Amino acid sequence: MEEINRGNSSTGFASKVATYFWWKGIEKIEATLDSFFDGLKIKRLIDKIITGLEDIGALRKVLGKDPIAPFYGKDSELNRKYYDSTESYIETLQKIPFDLTPLKKENTINRLPTQSVNPSDPTPNEKWFFINGICTSKDMAKINARMLSKVFGRPITPLHNPTNGMIADLTEAIEGRDLDQFTHIARTTKDLIWQELQHLEALLANHPTDHTAPHKVVVIGHSQGGIILSNVVGRLLQEHPGDPLLNHLEIYTFASAHDDYPSFAKGERHLAPPFTEHFANDEDYVAMIGVLSRTSNTQGKVFVKQGAGHLLNYHYLRDFLSGQYDPQGESRLSRLRNGKR
Repeated sequence: MEEINRGNSSTGFASKVATYFWWKGIEKIEATLDSFFDGLKIKRLIDKIITGLEDIGALRKVLGKDPIAPFYGKDSELNRKYYDSTESYIETLQKIPFDLTPLKKENTINRLPTQSVNPSDPTPNEKWFFINGICTSKDMAKINARMLSKVFGRPITPLHNPTNGMIADLTEAIEGRDLDQFTHIARTTKDLIWQELQHLEALLANHPTDHTAPHKVVVIGHSQGGIILSNVVGRLLQEHPGDPLLNHLEIYTFASAHDDYPSFAKGERHLAPPFTEHFANDEDYVAMIGVLSRTSNTQGKVFVKQGAGHLLNYHYLRDFLSGQYDPQGESRLSRLRNGKR
């Protein structure tokens, strides 16, 4: 697999994004949600997002070679057809440029209803979770989880990393990545994952002879979700060094924004993480300043595909389903597609 080293700085990008969307947010703050409830207004909002990404030089690297395509493409999380209502869709788009609730900051991971495209669960001995990145509404997180369920043939439970708007979300990402702070989002995620591992331990104790299939907890992170998981895994290793329960945990990231994995306090680098794999597009700006920028600091194999775009469903999972990240068949996650064990 291809490895790429890039020397990009995340803080310059964050500053440009924050500055642009701060002024755009003030410019549009007088508009109400109801004023967007028609096709023309939706188009104008999409145009605003595209113009903003053009202004910071990240349009193609975030939305791909054809920036309009994700708004109408099959399986895309930016396509109106996958949302239950126009209101939900508009709210999701509005959360990209600015904070809709400036006086209310959410900093706790939220467990959303499990999403499944299959009527039955082919792997009841497994628990699969998904952690989203920045500027992701609850509805978009559920759309991502449904696509993951389609790819892997398993129920997927979204662990919603709440959005507080572009500026606040980027600040939180920088705290977790560049400042190595263990944020409250990371703390609540760590507690939830450890609880799931303890539930699995109790299940194994009650059924010690059930060895028909591996019992495990699988967590998939996208974008900032990779930063959160880097911090979570580092803290789990510090708090439970050598605990056999961690052998039942598997971590997978797509387009991760982390610059090291796992992320430790000083002097803990000798601790090996649970089984982990990473997937990235080589022209995805977030991956370029994240997982691809310092692969020597990332434990777990990195699978790279040529191409731009940062959206989980549209730019990653569709190609992952067709095996484009792993033509050699080396990835464990790739072998789990379509409900396979």
